[in-house]
Amino acid sequence: MHSRRLYACVVAAVLAVASVAALIASDSLNIRLRDDCDPATFNADPPAGVGPGTCVGGGDTTFGDFLAEFGQTGRVEKWRFNNDHADVDRGTAITLTNRGGETHTFTRVAEFGGGFVPPLNGLPDGGQLAIAPECAAAPGVPQPPSENNLFVPAGTTAQTPRLTKRGTVKFQCCIHPWMHSEITVK
Repeated sequence: MHSRRLYACVVAAVLAVASVAALIASDSLNIRLRDDCDPATFNADPPAGVGPGTCVGGGDTTFGDFLAEFGQTGRVEKWRFNNDHADVDRGTAITLTNRGGETHTFTRVAEFGGGFVPPLNGLPDGGQLAIAPECAAAPGVPQPPSENNLFVPAGTTAQTPRLTKRGTVKFQCCIHPWMHSEITVK
């Protein structure tokens, strides 16, 4: 009799813990920040690369290939946010995991636009993206980090404040401005 009661208590406790864990898990959205930088070429001194310490990952895209793809399309496909679209409930926080080799920002913007690295604001037709004010105080001068402008170094995780207002919220990387995510808060 005693062992049945103990067994029932253990089962109830396990179910309670699992229910709380499921509730917490549904209270968060995970977004992975990705890139594919090749450290040997990205870390080369300019103009051959960006400079030492730029890429700490193990990707395969050379700096030359990055520039070629960007020049043709205005973006580099392997630099992206996964999820780039999601629907969430009010009160959801976003957990960001940088799986790439470069630092990225996850910046809340009113409208998508250019970032603080002027050469990456170019468009294939020769035009330039207008800089999103949330990204740059001036060309080449980033807005400081804040709860709405998170800098996420390679290999790290960060979390946004909880999304409390209904509607669509836009986020972009202010370094690589084609990296977008739109989150609809229900």
